[in-house]
Parts: sequence; structure tokens; C-alpha cells
Amino acid sequence: MKRDFLRCLAGAAAGVLLTGTSTYAADLGVAPLAPLPVFTWTGFELGAQVGGGVGRTTVNQTAFGGFQVSKGYDSSGVFGGIHVGFNYQFAGPIVAGVQLEYNFAGITGNASAPSFSFNYLNTAIRQFGSADARLGVAFDRLLIYAIGGFAYGDIRSQIQLVGAAPGVTNFFAVNRYGFDVGGGLEYNFYGNWTARAEYRYYDWGTRGFNSAGFGSFVNTNAIAFANPNHRSKETMQTGRIGLTYKFAWPYATPGVARYGVTLPAERWARKSPAKIASQPRAPPPVCGGVSARLPGMAN
Repeated sequence: MKRDFLRCLAGAAAGVLLTGTSTYAADLGVAPLAPLPVFTWTGFELGAQVGGGVGRTTVNQTAFGGFQVSKGYDSSGVFGGIHVGFNYQFAGPIVAGVQLEYNFAGITGNASAPSFSFNYLNTAIRQFGSADARLGVAFDRLLIYAIGGFAYGDIRSQIQLVGAAPGVTNFFAVNRYGFDVGGGLEYNFYGNWTARAEYRYYDWGTRGFNSAGFGSFVNTNAIAFANPNHRSKETMQTGRIGLTYKFAWPYATPGVARYGVTLPAERWARKSPAKIASQPRAPPPVCGGVSARLPGMAN
């Protein structure tokens, strides 16, 4: 009798142990997988771009005799350069950043003014750059953004009065300052690499030049060709593609907290000890009319 009771008691203890283990195992569920990293646009970046541009030059000139001559003409060509910047993605899809860029260019154009046949005009944009702010909306690895800021241009122009040989030419090589505005798409296609396509409009404003006295006696008839004050306005539209490498912060902290997702491990960690202790347990078996409850076991 005593031997049967001890045997039943041992079996009851094993059952309680297995019941507790299964309760905890059921609560834990399947072991959680390691959380996947989340892409973020936050970080420094360095890249290069190439593209093409179409410029527009408008010249207003006071010719000899006091009458006004106005002429507009286009320029076109290609450019390439580098850009560097920093972006920050807020707790959501909004991305803000700053960017500096510099380009070498070969954008040129020329024209003659029919209303003043002695006048030949030429414009060449040799270099340009900008300091810009960017603001966009991210759709995971795709960023749609607007960009704009301060723009600089190395723009060189000339006005040539053909007349009789040898002709007279006046050159105007100055730095122009204005603004730029545009927008584009940027996509993270592999690792830390992104590709972009972008449109930009530049406006370097209107600048006046005082060239009174330019031109003098250029033929045997002693006819003076003078090119006094004139003003020119410069604008340009560009399209470009670029390749960018992102430094640091390639991924957000695992856990996807900003999207409101709770991982299995976080659910287990948030359970209080009281809640764990309150999990239902199977009652101990009865052996021969005697409860096989272990010492210290709560009712």
C-alpha cells in the first residue's frame, strides 16, 4: 500500500512538472525570428550626376542713336558634376535634407540681331552649382522630393560689332547668382546605393553692363560703332540622372517601432509576473482517494 502510494505520488509530481512546462511553452509560442532591418533615408550621401541643359539669354541694348534693341536666343549642351548632402527621415514618411552640388558644363548658344545687323551675340555657361534644401515623401525605398535654393553660374558672353575689318568684340565674363527649383525621384536599388532622376530650373536674374565707349573708328570712313549700356537675363532648364552612395544609418533600429508593430519577443517581455502566475494549471491526480498534492502547492 505504501509502495503504491509513493509510486502514485511520483507520477503526480511528474505530471505537475509537465503541465507547468507545457503552460509556459504555450505562452511563449514559437521562438521569435530575428527582426528584419528597416530601410531609412537618414544619413550622409555623396554622388555624381550627368545631364543636359537648355539656357535662354535675353539682351536689351541701347544702340547708337539711342534706340533700343532686344534679342533673345537659346543655348544648349551637357554637364556633369558631384553632389554631397545629408537627409533625415522623421518618424514617418517625411524626409528633409540639404545638398551642395557643383557642375562643369559646356552649354553654349549664339545669335545675330536682324534689327541691328552689326551685332553678334554669344553665351557660354562653363560652370554652375547650388546650395539646396530637399523635402520629400518616402514610400519605403522610393523618395519623391522637391528641391530648391541658391544658385551660382559662371556665364561668359560676348557682343561683336562686325562692321568693317577688323571688327570689334567685347567680352563679359562674370559670376551670376540667383535661385533654382525643381523636383525628382530617388530609389534605393541595392545596399546603400540609390539612383535619381531630376528636373531643375535656374534663374540668374538680369544684370546690367556699362560698356560705354566700346567700339571706335573701325573703318576708313571714320564711322564710330558704339555699344553703350546693355542688360542681359539668364535662365536655364536641366534634366539629369545621378548615382548616390549613402553613408551610415543604412537601416533603422530593428523592431519597426515607428510602424506600430509589436514583435513576439516584445509581447512576452510585456507580460507581468502576476499574469504569468495566473495561467491555469491542471489539478493534481488523486491516488487511492488521497490527493497527491506536493508540499507547498497552492490550492
